[in-house]
Amino acid sequence: MKRIKLKLFGSTMLAGALLATSALPSFADGGSAAATEPAAFELTATKAAKVARVTGPTLEGETVPNPNRTHVNYALRATDLGIVWDATTDPNDKKVMVAFGDSYDDGWGGFGGGGDPAGWRSNLLAISKDADLSDGMAFSSMIMDENKPGYSKEVIGSEHDTSGSGDFTAIPTAGVTVGSRHYIHYMQIKNWGANGRWNTNFSEIAYSDDEGQNWTKSGVQWGAKSKFAQAAYLKEDGYVYMFGTPAGRFDNAYLARAAEADMLVKEQYEYWNGTGWTKNDEAAAVAVVDVPVSELSVAYNSYYDKYIMTYLNENRYAIVMRSSSSLTGGWSAETEVVRGAEYPGLYGGFIHPWTNDGRELYMVVSEWGPYNSILMRATLDVGTPQSNLVADPSFEMQTSDTISAPWTLENGKGGIDRAGLGRGGSQNVWLRNSSGWNAITQDVAVEANTEYVLQGFVRTSQNNNGGYFGVRGSANDILKETKFERNDNYSKLSVRFNSGNNTQVKIFTGMHANGDTWVQVDDYMLLKVDTTPPVITLNGAAAVDVPLGGTYDDAGAAALDAIDGDLSGKIAVEGAVDPTIVGTYTLTYKVSDSDGNAAEPVTRTVKVTGPAYSVTGAVFKDILGRTITKLPKNGLVTASADVRNNTGESKTVTVVAALFNKKGEIVNVSGVTKSIASGAKETFTGGFTMPGNNSGYRLKVFVASSLSDLRPISAVAELK
Repeated sequence: MKRIKLKLFGSTMLAGALLATSALPSFADGGSAAATEPAAFELTATKAAKVARVTGPTLEGETVPNPNRTHVNYALRATDLGIVWDATTDPNDKKVMVAFGDSYDDGWGGFGGGGDPAGWRSNLLAISKDADLSDGMAFSSMIMDENKPGYSKEVIGSEHDTSGSGDFTAIPTAGVTVGSRHYIHYMQIKNWGANGRWNTNFSEIAYSDDEGQNWTKSGVQWGAKSKFAQAAYLKEDGYVYMFGTPAGRFDNAYLARAAEADMLVKEQYEYWNGTGWTKNDEAAAVAVVDVPVSELSVAYNSYYDKYIMTYLNENRYAIVMRSSSSLTGGWSAETEVVRGAEYPGLYGGFIHPWTNDGRELYMVVSEWGPYNSILMRATLDVGTPQSNLVADPSFEMQTSDTISAPWTLENGKGGIDRAGLGRGGSQNVWLRNSSGWNAITQDVAVEANTEYVLQGFVRTSQNNNGGYFGVRGSANDILKETKFERNDNYSKLSVRFNSGNNTQVKIFTGMHANGDTWVQVDDYMLLKVDTTPPVITLNGAAAVDVPLGGTYDDAGAAALDAIDGDLSGKIAVEGAVDPTIVGTYTLTYKVSDSDGNAAEPVTRTVKVTGPAYSVTGAVFKDILGRTITKLPKNGLVTASADVRNNTGESKTVTVVAALFNKKGEIVNVSGVTKSIASGAKETFTGGFTMPGNNSGYRLKVFVASSLSDLRPISAVAELK
């Protein structure tokens, strides 16, 4: 049996498991991902669920744990990011460090970044030793200001020059620990641009030799236009690998590495050129992941023997995951793990390093509005992520100014902008004409009778009023299109369509020129729409009996979706059970997945059993008002009792006090007919004079059908 090497948290181990070639492994039974040859499979992930709050106060209506309460314990009310890495320097005292970006105390502005400058810190650093993330990631401590008790401090200094031309702020982008030294890659922001864009003066490595208390700026820097303005670190086989992206959220990802001992020797860095490593030549670096990539995190998963990465795809408005057997290429298509539609303003999905030996994926995710971070969990599995069906979707493969395959200029004039005018990357398509139809198209293979969604981004001249974005069938018929007019900035367009009997469609973007009219187009995506609903399964019995006045604890239900995974926490229950009211109740369980597919509702019947009316608290008294426990021979006797309507409707009832002789015949009766609301209790009092003989007599209080039908329809209170 051939033996292979498995990587496990920076160490290696030998494994000799065989991988069957007839089927992809599922690993659902806990089996190993080891194989005799490189495993030809990819990973997908379920949609992530919120586990706990990491920073800031608990939001209104939020029910997850908040173990750190950073606004109370560390004067940290609002922050962004949450870059987490294994910072263990003593194997007997494992820990992670968590780096945050711009942070504010109680002077926070209330939405997104911004607030009182006196409480603004460009970055903060927390330490966690919590190995059980199922209930949150508890901090052991934060790096604190020695002169301000209870106040976390800025660890990498910034001038906070908001003029737009100086040192605005210093934002961490990655962290790694080598030996006893900790490193942070940070970007020195010059100014913030439009959404998703910013400008740096440079990016630099800072280091600490005293467990994060103090940090030194090393002078090892990458320039303002560098491909490594932002970074993600992964430590392996004596190297620190550094994935990089330019400043902003719309570019490719690149790869460099340095020997652990050379982290602070810029000239020793090697850059992946597509076939090998080139030393000290950043220009040689080629893209290993296509646009758009931002706030990247990379880890090795020993369970599947795969590398995984997570990042924000701004075009999809989602944090996505890819997997690969190699750092230098072969990265799978994207799987969405967190959607902005569900978590508005999301960004940054940084992988926790201690959970990558199994199927669970834990991430620290930021949200812009609350301007804080949360811990989220997804589940990994073997699968095939959907690939974008549009070839060369961002025009980065175009090698000249002329539009070439797989794209076609249908009419008019058009070409490739190669001067950084695109939404993502460095290139985009332009169309320009003074009259007539002007369009770009691509033929795309699809499955017949299948739902798809096409999206792209367009920017136009001010006079555009006749733009169209859409899809045609093989007979050149319009399957779906949407009109667009003036767009001063790149705007997202989207159409959803059914392919019908077509196995090939033509996507198009064009305009009817209105004088000198132009359109710029970038970042297409065509994906199959998930139309399979989740499935709900009841926990416990479908029919339950509960005694009147008892307790009902709903067993709930479970919901699973092929894409979103476990949706149990998102099930909505319609209906309620009132154990104090007899009747039959129906609970209906509903849930929809993130694509809007509704599960078939499931119901549970709960029957509250018991009498329609209750008679309680009966008290019997004689003519002197004394409470009695047996009938007197003569004199006035009164009876009082509480009568409750246990049904779900208002009822008109007859309550009587009846005297029965020893033959069971009624010889005297006092009664009243009245309306009692559902669940209400009324007190009844009645009485009469005893006939002078009590032998074998009984006084009973009960609810009867009427004064003419004195058969009891409730429990009976009795005095002999």
